Amino acid sequence: MKRYTVLLFCFSFLLIISCKQEDVSSLKSNLFQKEGYKKRKKELKIQYLDSLERITNQISNDSILRSFLFDLSAEYYYQNNNKKSAAVCKKILRLSSIAKDTFSIAKSYSYIGDTYEVSKKDSAYYYYQKSEKLYRILNNKQQTGKMLFKKAYILFFEGNYTESEAQVSKALFYLKNGKDAEILFTSYSLMGLNFEKLEEYQDALKYHLHAKSILKYINGNNSDLEKKYLYSVTSSINLSNTYEKNLQYDKSILELESILTSQLKEKLIKGYVNALGNLGYSKMKRGITKGTDNYFKEALTLSKENDLKDNIVYQLKNLGEYYSIIKDSARSTSYLKQSLQLAEKLKMGEEIKKSLQLLSQIDKYNAAIYDKRYIVISDSLAKAQRINRNKYARIEYETSVVEDENKVLSAKNTYILIGALLLIFALVLVIVYRYIKSQKREIEFRKAQQKAEEEIFDLLKEYQLKLSITKELEQNRISKELHDSVMNKLYGARMQLGILNNSDVKEIKEKRLIYVDLLQEIEQEIRTISHDLHNEINETQFDYTNLLSNLIHLQNEIGTKSFTLHVAPEIIWDSIDSLIKVTIFRIVQESLLNISKHANASTCHVTILLDNDHLVLEIKDDGIGFDLSAIKQGIGLQNIQERGKTISAILEIISKPNKGTTIRMKAKIGSL
Repeated sequence: MKRYTVLLFCFSFLLIISCKQEDVSSLKSNLFQKEGYKKRKKELKIQYLDSLERITNQISNDSILRSFLFDLSAEYYYQNNNKKSAAVCKKILRLSSIAKDTFSIAKSYSYIGDTYEVSKKDSAYYYYQKSEKLYRILNNKQQTGKMLFKKAYILFFEGNYTESEAQVSKALFYLKNGKDAEILFTSYSLMGLNFEKLEEYQDALKYHLHAKSILKYINGNNSDLEKKYLYSVTSSINLSNTYEKNLQYDKSILELESILTSQLKEKLIKGYVNALGNLGYSKMKRGITKGTDNYFKEALTLSKENDLKDNIVYQLKNLGEYYSIIKDSARSTSYLKQSLQLAEKLKMGEEIKKSLQLLSQIDKYNAAIYDKRYIVISDSLAKAQRINRNKYARIEYETSVVEDENKVLSAKNTYILIGALLLIFALVLVIVYRYIKSQKREIEFRKAQQKAEEEIFDLLKEYQLKLSITKELEQNRISKELHDSVMNKLYGARMQLGILNNSDVKEIKEKRLIYVDLLQEIEQEIRTISHDLHNEINETQFDYTNLLSNLIHLQNEIGTKSFTLHVAPEIIWDSIDSLIKVTIFRIVQESLLNISKHANASTCHVTILLDNDHLVLEIKDDGIGFDLSAIKQGIGLQNIQERGKTISAILEIISKPNKGTTIRMKAKIGSL
C-alpha cells in the first residue's frame, strides 16, 4: 500500500526553496547567513527580525527596501512564523501598489499565498491566482508556470486530481523550455502523482521517469547537491509506488533498496521511514512474508521516536494487513483499530477508509458496523471533495468575472477617456484658432490705430506749423506797417513840431516841446513792439510742448476753470516714439474734456516728468470726484485705459467723492 508522507515533505521543502529563495539577492541573503545569526535561538531570531521590520518603517519606499522586505518575509517563513511573514508581505503589497511596481505586486501575492499554504489552502489558492494573472500580464512565463504549479499542488492535496492535472499541464507549457530544473522536476512528479491517483499508472510512470531524467541537470554548490539527493530519494519513492500499483513489485523493491542507506537515515529520517515501510509493503505484496513485519516494526519504532504521527498510522495499518495475510486475526484487528483511532484523531480520511475496509474483511462479526462507517466516511469525503472542487472552481470563476468586468470597465474608460481627450483637443483647437484669429485682428487694428494716430499727429503738427507761419507773416506785416507808415508819419510830425518850435513865444515853445517828447516816447515804444513781434518768429517754431500748451490754452478760453501745464524741460520729445506722444496727447485731451463736463473743478494741473527711462503723466483736479467701486466706468475712462494698454503703460486712477480725481500714467520710453 502506498504512503505519501515523504512526498508531502519533499513538496513542502520544494515550496520553501522554489518560492522563497527565487530572486533573493545574495547581499540580502547573506544578512541571515551570518554565523552569529544562525547560532541564535528561534526566539532571539524572531526578535532580531522584528527589530529589522521596525527599522524599515523609517526607510523611503524604493526597490531596495522592497527587496529587503522580501528577504525579511522569507526569513520569518523559514522560522515557521507565517503570521508575521504574511504581515510583511502585505506591507510589500501596499508599498508596491503605491510605487506601481507590478512585478513586486505579483511576487507579494505569491509570498502571501505561501504563508497560507498550510493553514488556509483556499486563501493560498486565491493569492496564487492573483499572482498568476499579473505574471501573465507581464509575460513572465517562468513565474506564471510556477503559480500554476502551486495551484495544482493545492488541488492535489485537496483531492481534486483532475483539475490538478490540468493546472500542471498548463504549468509545463510555460516551464518546459526554461532552465529551472527543480521546478521541472516537481511539476513532472506532481503530474505523475495525479495520474497515479486517477489510476492511470502507465501515464504516471511516464511522468515519474521524466522527473528522474531531470535530476542530472541539478548541479552546482553544496546546497544544490543536497537538494539533488533529496529529489533523487523522492523520485525513487514515487517510482516504487507506481511500480507497486502496477503490480511490478520487483522493480519497486529494487528502487527502494537502492535508497535505503545510513545516509538517508541520517539526512532524512522521514524519507527513510517511508522507504522502509514501502519496502516491507512491496515484499509483502510480492508474497514474501517471512521477516516482512520487521520492516513495519522498525518503521513504527522510528516514527514514534521522531513523533511522525502520520507514519505511525501507516505502519499500524501495514502491520494489521500483514497479520491479516498470515491469518493472525487478533493481532491484525488490534493494529487496525489502533490505526483507525489515530487516523480519526488526525482526520486522515483516506487512511480511515482503508482501516475500516480491512477491519470489515477481518472482523466479520462487526463487518456491518465497519461497512456503515465506511459508507458514511466515503460520502463525507466525497462531499468534502465536491465542495473543494466547487470552491476552487468558484475562485477561478470569480477571478475571471472580475477580470472580464475590469476589461469591460477598462475598455469603457478608455473609450470615454479617448472621447474626452478628442473633445478637449477639438475645443483647444477652436479656442487656439479663435485666439490666433482675434490676435491677428487685434494686431491689424493696433497697426491701423497707430497709423491713424500718427497721421492725426502729423496733421496737428502741420496745422501748428501753418499757424506759426501765418502768425509770422502777420507779425511781419504789422511790423512793416508800423515801421514804414506809422513811424514815418510820427517822424514827420515830430519834424514839423520841431520847426514850429522856432517860434519865440515862450509858452508855445514849451508846450510844443512836451509833444515832441511824447512823440519820441511813442516812436520808441512802437519800435520796441516791432522788434518784439519780429523776434517772436523764433519762439513760435513748433514743438510737442506747444501742442500741449495750445490744448491747455483752448480749455482755459472756453471755460472759467484754471488749467495749468508743467512739462519737465529735460524731456527731448523728438527722441520719444510718436505713439507714446499721441497717447499722452489723447489722454490729456480726454481727461480735460471729462473734467470740463463732469468734474465741476476749479483747477486742474497737468504735469509731465521724466523718471529714469519712464515718462510720468499726472492729471490732477479738485472736482467732485467719484467712487470707483460704485459707478460704472464711462466711455471716457475706458478710452483712457485702452490707450494706456496700447503702450503697455501702468495706469492708475485715484478718486474719492469730494476729494477730486488724479490720473497717473507711467510709460517706458523706447520700444513698446
